[in-house]
Amino acid sequence: MAKLADPNRREDILQAAREVFKQNGYARAHVAEIAQLAGVAKGTVYLYFASKQAMLDALCDSYQEMVADALLQAMQNPDARTTIKEAVHAVLAVASRERDLLELLDLRLGLAAGGAAIENPRGQKILRRFFRERVANGDMRDYEPVIASELTGGFVQWIAKLCLLWRHLDISRYEDTAVRMLQEALLNKNNTKGG
Repeated sequence: MAKLADPNRREDILQAAREVFKQNGYARAHVAEIAQLAGVAKGTVYLYFASKQAMLDALCDSYQEMVADALLQAMQNPDARTTIKEAVHAVLAVASRERDLLELLDLRLGLAAGGAAIENPRGQKILRRFFRERVANGDMRDYEPVIASELTGGFVQWIAKLCLLWRHLDISRYEDTAVRMLQEALLNKNNTKGG
């Protein structure tokens, strides 16, 4: 009878990979170090992850799930204006708290064949639904939901990378401006006043 994979062991390996990537950088990280930190044999790592790249992908996917969860929570507010503010804040808070995962996501983008964008499918689905619903009830301008969600999500992720990874700027200053810009660009005139 085949032994079933232990989800706790998988998580231990993933957390060890995160720590080794954080301390050594992805390029200098070795599976043997990850295995040692996780308290497993090197071969055991390969039972759960086919490669170091697979661990990177799993960590990036977990970051994107955190972002999607934050978006979903922010989307609960019935006021579109407040939702935009809360969504931007929530995504930037995840990025600030999980900076090392944001850095891995940026690295994965660079490693992607041809520089292809790696999107957050669940996050994009949440944003598209938000755009469709808010356009339908008249709160927002009539933009194509797929494009609007990609542009909006990309804009906020770019701010996170600019402030947290590339230039180390005060993210709160960018957050306030981004919220105002998005509210002005997305909301119908009757929803653009206020704070």
